[in-house]
Amino acid sequence: MISLFRASKIFPLVILVSAVLFSIWWLGNRVWNLVETRQVRLEWLEEDKVSRTITTSGWLIKEERLLHSPGRGQLRLLVGDGQRVRAGEAVAEILLSDNGDVKKKMVVYAPWGGVFCNHIDGLEKVLRPGNALEMEAVEKLGAKSFSLATGDRVEKGQPVGKLVDNLSGMWYWCRVPQEETNAGKWSSGQQVVVLWRGQQICARLEKITGKEMLFLLPVYPGDLVQQRHVQLELVAGEVAGYLVLPRAVVERDGHPGIYVISRRRATWVPVQVLGETSGRVVISGRGLSTCTRYVANPLWVREGDRLE
Repeated sequence: MISLFRASKIFPLVILVSAVLFSIWWLGNRVWNLVETRQVRLEWLEEDKVSRTITTSGWLIKEERLLHSPGRGQLRLLVGDGQRVRAGEAVAEILLSDNGDVKKKMVVYAPWGGVFCNHIDGLEKVLRPGNALEMEAVEKLGAKSFSLATGDRVEKGQPVGKLVDNLSGMWYWCRVPQEETNAGKWSSGQQVVVLWRGQQICARLEKITGKEMLFLLPVYPGDLVQQRHVQLELVAGEVAGYLVLPRAVVERDGHPGIYVISRRRATWVPVQVLGETSGRVVISGRGLSTCTRYVANPLWVREGDRLE
């Protein structure tokens, strides 16, 4: 009788606890669905074309000349780094002193018009137009840049700066992937568009040897004058696809994909990423069209979620 009495007391309590837990689960699930529905952002796929680019790394070759100190003394620069000067203009002075007293002043002049640079990288006599060089050898040398400032002590014959002829064009010597050179799409004399920090530069392919290419840049942005080793992008054609936000691409087992809405359910489908432009990536994939809606913020979405 006592056991039956205890059971009659415990059983309703178990029922009550189960009902409370079920209510909490149901309420939590409804709240999650509500939050998920409010947070999920759906967009229609947009079709567009973007430029296909090849990122390259290489060296700039310029018409440049080192300017040497005519004597031993204290340097005084008369022009700023990156300033254009005329032929015959004074760019620096060397103050020759004895026991702290200035005895003589010698002047360094610009031999021709150009851009004065007070930094030197040690490749001025190596990377010259017309030199037959191996890129591997130049890479081993590397650029050892240093610069002088007013007040520095210099020796006779020491370079105090250099002059770059920015009107004669510049050459870009780089490597490209072997599959690109083997594709037969490149030829000497070909006009090519290259990108430097988003700026378009018209170039001409002068020579192609194996994986190495030499481009002439007749006109270029002024900030390239002071560069040596740079990364430029070669525009190699256009690709067509669909634009999506970068965060919309979700990887599964190392493969990119997006969540699309199929029969009101979120369904992950594999895609191929073709390129990127203006904060969006360009993709392609089977069954995609401008009538396809995708999830722009899949952080809130799971496979099979019901979305309207």
